[in-house]
Amino acid sequence: MGKIRPTLIPIGWYHPQFFGVIIPLAAIRSKKRVGDRPLPTRRRHFIGTTVTLWLMTALSLLTAWAQAIDLFPARLPSASGAAAGAVMLMVAIAFMRPRWRKAVERRTRIVHLFMPRDRTERLLWVLVAASAGFGEEITWRGVQPTLLATAIGHPILSAGLVAVTFGIGHMVQGWRSAAIIAVFAASFQTVVWLSGSLYVAMAVHFIYDVVAGMTYSRLGEELGYPIEGVTPPDAPAPVPA
Repeated sequence: MGKIRPTLIPIGWYHPQFFGVIIPLAAIRSKKRVGDRPLPTRRRHFIGTTVTLWLMTALSLLTAWAQAIDLFPARLPSASGAAAGAVMLMVAIAFMRPRWRKAVERRTRIVHLFMPRDRTERLLWVLVAASAGFGEEITWRGVQPTLLATAIGHPILSAGLVAVTFGIGHMVQGWRSAAIIAVFAASFQTVVWLSGSLYVAMAVHFIYDVVAGMTYSRLGEELGYPIEGVTPPDAPAPVPA
């Protein structure tokens, strides 16, 4: 990553608080609410997620500009960084594939939100994956760790804190998934350090998310996961139209 202003201005202080405190707390509250409530339709969720990701990305880009953080260096990623990204992608997919299948077999409710089932939903999912791959890497591997490192003077500790809060920010998927995502976040940060830029991590993040969604989609069809999702145990039965 490039240079940064030696001191943080107000927006540089706000960004770590928003993404490191407010977002994780909101995710924990969402996890408590989602347990017994009907989930939104996938199309609504995909569109809402995309809009939210881009609003967050806009805040991160503005912060990067204000703090003079160079997010897009002109140099190409190093060979070691590209190789690390490829290895991470293969390991992550191999590790998660049986867990994706088990989640579908168990009829896990939250899987409904990651399982595009028709052509339009698949296109929207690719848009979500692209938005996450671009925006989350800018926020959580570019701006956030740079700001924290400037504030506390310890890059490795800063990256660790960011990885943990990134995992908590996905709490709606459950504690176990949040822990796995925190490990993924630390791996993405390592790829960024090795490659010297965000480009490889962005590509790996995008491809991983696309593969995850399309795998869920195939497994949903193969294992008979309900198209409209799983109804909460204590929710009233849907009334036929």
